[in-house]
Amino acid sequence: MFKHVLKTWVWAGIARYPHEYFTPVRLTNIIAFVIIAVSVCQIPSAIWFWQQTGQNQFYITCTTILLLVIVPVLNHFGHYLQAKIWLILVYIADLIATCLLWELDLYIHFFYLLAVVCCPFFFTDKEAKYKWFFSVLFSGLFLTTEVYYQLTLPHQYNPDQQSFKFTSACLLALASLLCSFHIQKNIGRSWKKLAFEKKRSEQLLLNILPTSIAQRLKNSSHLIADYFAQASILFADIQDFTPICKSCTPQQLVKILNEIFCAFDELSLRYGLEKIKTSGDGYMAAGGLPKANSEHAINCCHCALDMQYAFQAISQKYNLKTGLRIGIGCGEVVAGIIGKNKFSYDMWGEAVNLASRMESHGACHRIQTTQSTYDLTKSEFEYVNRGKITVKGIGSVNTYWLLDRKSTISH
Repeated sequence: MFKHVLKTWVWAGIARYPHEYFTPVRLTNIIAFVIIAVSVCQIPSAIWFWQQTGQNQFYITCTTILLLVIVPVLNHFGHYLQAKIWLILVYIADLIATCLLWELDLYIHFFYLLAVVCCPFFFTDKEAKYKWFFSVLFSGLFLTTEVYYQLTLPHQYNPDQQSFKFTSACLLALASLLCSFHIQKNIGRSWKKLAFEKKRSEQLLLNILPTSIAQRLKNSSHLIADYFAQASILFADIQDFTPICKSCTPQQLVKILNEIFCAFDELSLRYGLEKIKTSGDGYMAAGGLPKANSEHAINCCHCALDMQYAFQAISQKYNLKTGLRIGIGCGEVVAGIIGKNKFSYDMWGEAVNLASRMESHGACHRIQTTQSTYDLTKSEFEYVNRGKITVKGIGSVNTYWLLDRKSTISH
């Protein structure tokens, strides 16, 4: 029970906060809880001295605890700056009230210097003015309290000792400010580096997985598997690529493949397809997932035609004696995340197998589609019926060659 309450308290408001700056919010909640814990430890002493000033101290402590409960509540509702300022003001009020109540130099005012050192952890770079304002304020309160004690308490020291004591207090306050400045620089640099690395790691994740799938993977450890009643799958493969590998250096080979696949990536993005994976000289993309799209088949055909044009341009540039086979299929698919360390987003189903066969049983410089793809897109594109071919594991299927966009379509 206590563990659950503590976790809820510490993480209050973090879900609403920009992820690169969640640390100040969490620290604000933690510091509020720590102050409450320290205040609770003061209650037995207040009860022991109840007949003297303990009763008033008890009321101050209880009031402080009740006021600090507001901190995670403010964070929960997104009032992050107000929560920090509220925490600081309650902290200051508690120290001032305690110092005035006991009228003894109990070194309570040294907690102001602790706050000076902690200030850099509370505020982000955008809130630097608050950071420095409260750091200076805490130092000033420390020195003011020190002067107050020297002026109001019975003189225990001669004037020279008092001057030396005040000078030491000034040096201590200055040292705290310098430490705060040094911590601020390092904290700011560390948070920026952390935010950059986090952004880079998320970008790498987005390069592997669709955006919606990556978000689900970050927010949940549950198995990700989705069923799509209608989706289109595109397979593209470079024909006779092995001889090219023998005639090129590794650097040339990777450069050519990278240029081809980068062009395919741009086309997939333009037509709203999701790149699934590359395997050797093969490229796989899909339309209609992870978000359903009624234009998935049409988008796949547009993308396939432009892939042919892009590949022809790159082939002429590097004088490649080869061509591109593309196969497109439509139907039911299951998509999900597989693997643990090097996970991947993949697809399964008869439609995927059939689309793969459309490519492997296709011809160079041609785009072969299934009957279902033809039925969904025949009003938009020019086709010629290839006839029936035998596909292993499926049987005889009717296929079509995708030729071009219809002349009535402006694209």
